[in-house]
Amino acid sequence: MKMLNSLVPLGIRRAVLTGTDGLVIESVGRGGPSPEVLAVELANLTRAMGNTARQLGGELRRFTLATDDQEILAVVFEGYCLGVLLERGTDRKSVGNELTRLALRLAEEI
Repeated sequence: MKMLNSLVPLGIRRAVLTGTDGLVIESVGRGGPSPEVLAVELANLTRAMGNTARQLGGELRRFTLATDDQEILAVVFEGYCLGVLLERGTDRKSVGNELTRLALRLAEEI
């Protein structure tokens, strides 16, 4: 596929597209946990937060997880999760906009 390459110039450490099973569909970048570990964690977070979102009367669309020096930004669509690991200080707005653009494109193609 190689649809995630547009995220690399934005300074992400790693990006992963996964399904609810936690298997890697596509990944780019280097650093942080392996694509396989990140995919499993994204799937777990999506399931857990999806349950909470449904309790609140909606569907999970996106989420952010922040630590002292790293963040995960993710969008959820059509049973998939596209997430990126980035260092604090990276332009989150640009990364978030690109995640949304990619998710819309992937939703049409998958």
